[in-house]
Amino acid sequence: MAKALKINARDNCAVLLTDVKKDETVEVRSEAGVFSLNARCAIALGHKIALMSLAADQPIIKYGEEIGRAQTAIEAGDWIHLHNVYCRRGHENQE
Repeated sequence: MAKALKINARDNCAVLLTDVKKDETVEVRSEAGVFSLNARCAIALGHKIALMSLAADQPIIKYGEEIGRAQTAIEAGDWIHLHNVYCRRGHENQE
């Protein structure tokens, strides 16, 4: 079984501690305990997996902080990465 870590109670994503295959069960450890979800695609060690469904433009929370926003709808078990996240931080003065 693949494993992941939810670092902060506010997080809506977890960091994978092992590679995960599509449809594999992921055991997520957090301060509140352990729960499972199914990966919707293959995701590499160290990458993020969505813990819940997120609407487009909803914040991605890791370490208890917003690290970006969903570019499109993201389902629980999806890979969260550059293909579906955007971040305006640092770009405020470039418009």
